[in-house]
Amino acid sequence: MTVKAEDVPKWRQLLFAHAKNVYSNGTRANPADEDYDSLLTMMGPMADEAMRIVEAFAYGARAADGVSGEGIAAPPEFETRLSIILNGLAPEAETQVAGGEGPTSVIQIDLWQLLYKVRESAELSYAREIDLVELDRRILFLLRSQGALVPADISGAVGVDKAQVSRSVKRLLELKMVERDQIRAPVSLTRKGATLADRLLRLAELRNRELTFDIGDEELAAFFAVIEKLLRRAVMLYEQERTLNQNDVKSLNPFTIDPDYDPDAEKSIMIERSRILAPLMTLSAYFSRSGALTFKRLTNLSNFESWVLNEIALDAPIDWNTLVSRLDRDHSQAGRTITALIERGLVERSGKPGRRHGTFKPTKEGQRLIEIIQEASRHRGAFLMAPLSVPERKKFDATFEKVRRNAVVQLERERTFDELDQDASNRS
Repeated sequence: MTVKAEDVPKWRQLLFAHAKNVYSNGTRANPADEDYDSLLTMMGPMADEAMRIVEAFAYGARAADGVSGEGIAAPPEFETRLSIILNGLAPEAETQVAGGEGPTSVIQIDLWQLLYKVRESAELSYAREIDLVELDRRILFLLRSQGALVPADISGAVGVDKAQVSRSVKRLLELKMVERDQIRAPVSLTRKGATLADRLLRLAELRNRELTFDIGDEELAAFFAVIEKLLRRAVMLYEQERTLNQNDVKSLNPFTIDPDYDPDAEKSIMIERSRILAPLMTLSAYFSRSGALTFKRLTNLSNFESWVLNEIALDAPIDWNTLVSRLDRDHSQAGRTITALIERGLVERSGKPGRRHGTFKPTKEGQRLIEIIQEASRHRGAFLMAPLSVPERKKFDATFEKVRRNAVVQLERERTFDELDQDASNRS
């Protein structure tokens, strides 16, 4: 399905035109007064920042493509990548859930997309120093800031299971980055590990300053305070889901734990306040792990399969490029998931042969599971956000929005640097 021009929101058309003009001519030309006024009306204070973001992307893409002179048309891949950026700039009015129930919880889809952007840019950035996976880096940072820790404490702090932590510690032991006396003894950094951690932390601090641009100390402290509240609830959800899965509970609203329940009261989960992404990653890990258990228990779908099915239903029939841009995943991962959903009779495809030319929509059974997913998601989101007052929620959402926009700019910068490095390597 090709999206008709009249179906594309006006703000999106204006930003598309502006970015393509910058790419074509290499200079910043202000849009017509009436267009700018329209953009300001639709996007409010975001309008000027949105223009700066697409301009930065256009200049970076132009440099990466080696374009010089004026009147150069932007290639198709420019529009595809620009679409991903614009997906992250949608005005609040377009992020309402069906039925006017208010904005979708940032802790679900928005948090996944933010962390995906940050992880991609981090892989590009840290790869210039050393080839370590994300969990290995997080453990190095944690040990450098907290000192020696036993694996159970590491697992709780980073929000992943002990098996993953054990594999990461094994890799770091083989690299002589960490050491321990015996298998359950505290893990500590070696001199080599501390040196590398310090080097990577300097880069992490630079990235953190970029992600926290325009966020003051007081605002940041309030943001961390909310994350601590949410993290406690996320741990409660995870612990509860483990119990529900063991007991084979099928209720759509099983969130009946005493609201005063204190998970692991004698030992709170450590969160690292030196970098804004660390506690968000831990929060996402716990919430995703409980979500995976919830959706598996109720629908036999994984977290990502549930997300893909939901995205298809939101705009069915949806074309391939639109779907992939919304998922922020590579084509191969999205393709495998969609194929699996089709084989299970949850999604049907129509149109010309070839995945990229068809459109997708849920089957009757797929729609039934979507309703279960959405109902469970509402209960999970309500349970997670229950401790927050309305002012706390608004301030948290506003700060999160700043981090998200900064992450978009950071990712495009890293992609541009990577493309320039590849071009230089090819020419040498």
